[in-house]
Amino acid sequence: MHIVLSHALPGGPNCKALLSRPEFPPLPRLQQLFSSLGLAEVRRGEPSDLTPLHAQLTHAHVPAPDGLLPLGALAAHATGLDTRQAWGLITLCHLQPRSDHVAMGEPDELAITDPESDALMQAMRPYFLEDGLTLHPHRAGQWLVCGEPIRHLPTASLERVRAQPIDAWMPQGEPGRSLRRLQNEMQMLLYTHPVNDDRSARGLAPVNAFWLSGTGDLPAAIPRDPSATTLHAALRDSALRDDAWSWAQAWLALDAAQGPQWLALSQSEPDFCITLCGSTQAHSYTAQAARSQSWLTRARRAWSPTPFPHRLQAA
Repeated sequence: MHIVLSHALPGGPNCKALLSRPEFPPLPRLQQLFSSLGLAEVRRGEPSDLTPLHAQLTHAHVPAPDGLLPLGALAAHATGLDTRQAWGLITLCHLQPRSDHVAMGEPDELAITDPESDALMQAMRPYFLEDGLTLHPHRAGQWLVCGEPIRHLPTASLERVRAQPIDAWMPQGEPGRSLRRLQNEMQMLLYTHPVNDDRSARGLAPVNAFWLSGTGDLPAAIPRDPSATTLHAALRDSALRDDAWSWAQAWLALDAAQGPQWLALSQSEPDFCITLCGSTQAHSYTAQAARSQSWLTRARRAWSPTPFPHRLQAA
């Protein structure tokens, strides 16, 4: 069993500073959990990776080059669609032009309804078909897309751009040219769409763009996750905003809601592993690593356990 905590090793200066201040809240259950575990592995990534570390670890059973982790194909497989094709995920979003960049608003905050999502898909579907791409419903605000043009097209994870500048993550060069043209066409289509007229009348942000991610295909034999990996993203939103107070509150909620369960699992599941992820590092802890330490190290750990905030400071 593998628990992956995304955005646990903070990148923003406010969250980083909080780790060394007394305002960081006590987390007794997580403190007890990590005091019984040892550091088993440190995995490193690059800030420029299209697929963030937490996604790589969550889907470690699916080997894929950077930017081609086939999340769309995995979702298609789960719904019984033909996985011999290449798939991706289309996420509806709101782009905000700034003085020196374009930023994406948080897609989840658009609160797109099922009727809105269906109406927009019907309007956009013919344009995608012209480029050899077929849209399929998935959930409100996000669709599946299949077609040969995206089989080998690396795309940046939605996690790289949600509530962030998008410029550096746009597909570049000839392979991404058609996609960028399609994005421009959809911005013009959405500008005058009745769904957005209605949203504006209700004081809601318009849907003015889409983001393609999770592109690629699956091997003929669909791989299974042998470790039952679970991703927890409760820290994500506050970490992306570098909102130290909200980030601390998210930790408190995790300690109360998940801490007891994870502590029990660490004692009953011999393969239990929990990973603290940041943007460029991921630290994995296991009971086996703790047992392999020398008796002196174990005694020191029991006598003077490492404070939990210190574990969140990336080396």
